Amino acid sequence: METVRLPKVNEDWETGSAVPPAYTGGARDPHEVPPAPGTPALPPATPVESKAIHAEATRDVLLWQASVRLDVAVFLGIGALIARVTGIVDHLPPLVILSVAIYALVAAGVKWLVQRDGRARARLIEASIAADIALVFGLTFEVVPPPYYDRVLLLSFGILHVAEFYFGRRLAAGALGAISVMYLGIVLHAMQHGAPLSWPQELLSLAVFVAAGGTLIMHYGSFRERLASIVHLFERAESGDFAGTYDVSADVRPDAVTMVGRAYNRVREQLATMVHTDPLSGCYNRRGLEQRLERELRRASRSRAELALLVLDIDYFKRVNDTFGHLAGDAVVQQVGEVLRGVARVTDVVARTGGDEFAILLPDTSAAGAFRLATRLLESVSARQFSGITGKLPITVSIGLVTDRVTDAGIARDLQSRADEALYASKESGRNRVTIWTPNLRTIALARARAAVPGSR
Repeated sequence: METVRLPKVNEDWETGSAVPPAYTGGARDPHEVPPAPGTPALPPATPVESKAIHAEATRDVLLWQASVRLDVAVFLGIGALIARVTGIVDHLPPLVILSVAIYALVAAGVKWLVQRDGRARARLIEASIAADIALVFGLTFEVVPPPYYDRVLLLSFGILHVAEFYFGRRLAAGALGAISVMYLGIVLHAMQHGAPLSWPQELLSLAVFVAAGGTLIMHYGSFRERLASIVHLFERAESGDFAGTYDVSADVRPDAVTMVGRAYNRVREQLATMVHTDPLSGCYNRRGLEQRLERELRRASRSRAELALLVLDIDYFKRVNDTFGHLAGDAVVQQVGEVLRGVARVTDVVARTGGDEFAILLPDTSAAGAFRLATRLLESVSARQFSGITGKLPITVSIGLVTDRVTDAGIARDLQSRADEALYASKESGRNRVTIWTPNLRTIALARARAAVPGSR
């Protein structure tokens, strides 16, 4: 059971392994802090949908880049106008004017479309990068003398870096190919018109650029992927899922990303304890139970498996607080939690859901199996010697039990409601007993509710 026995180092996960099932392979990080005693085992990992978050970030990046591109177009236009007015140039080449105008139109169009649609489409990103390349090569072709064409590769490396840094390997690789083709194109055109260029020298310059660009894409692409995996872990943690770990052993050459991943691995167990564990009883809290219940229902619905839910509370708990004080009441809650965790199975989930209220989730369990476990719980609590109040006030519990063969993962609320009805029936019948939910219990509960309302029939 995932809230019970302290795991032994060499145990298999199904019997309480010290290594969570989401561990991604390799040797366990020696810097990782082991789980604190009594920490509930982490639940199995489920993928966290982060596409919306990524899309929002990409949209914001493309918006501010479009604004920067518009500023660049305005700056180039003003610079060209000043050069013409002051006589620095006799005339403005048509290709320069066309390149700047198209660049400004593309930037303005991208910005308008992103703001209108609220998202950054892949084609808009590609159009923005293509506009960058076209502007740089258009200006180079018209302004720069052919012997200095290789300098365009320096500017192009900046485009390559922006594409890789913000949009990933695919677009960066595409930009690298486009830049190479454009460079060969302007060199070929210049040589056909008699420019004193040498193919070996130009190809060497291009080869150096491609090698540097390819290294950037490969190295930084790995950096981005590993950083994205850490972001994904934090997104999962934000939703309360701490099952994932960063695979430190996969980093052949540890760097800053490795340090961040290692730091996350160190704190994840403590974070899971704070978020999922009730500190008094040592069981899951309500949030932890709800997450586990949702996961188990999804799993059970795929295989149409049976699932049972027990809800229970301590009988006459108010008497304990009123007679012996709240510290004694806390001690009873703590010891009842110990009993429940000790009786429940390895695969069960024990949670404290309220002041004196507990719940136990029993995956793959029939009504008969759940009833046997509930009966053992009754007997174990009744036989327990509670410190401070033994012999003065008997401690017992009432239990409501519901089982179902899950065909729909969305029955969590209904399952809990039926278990509560069975618990109410146990308390109405004299307490210290187990009641299995049946449809007639709901009919009885509705009849009692109507009877309690003045004027109802």
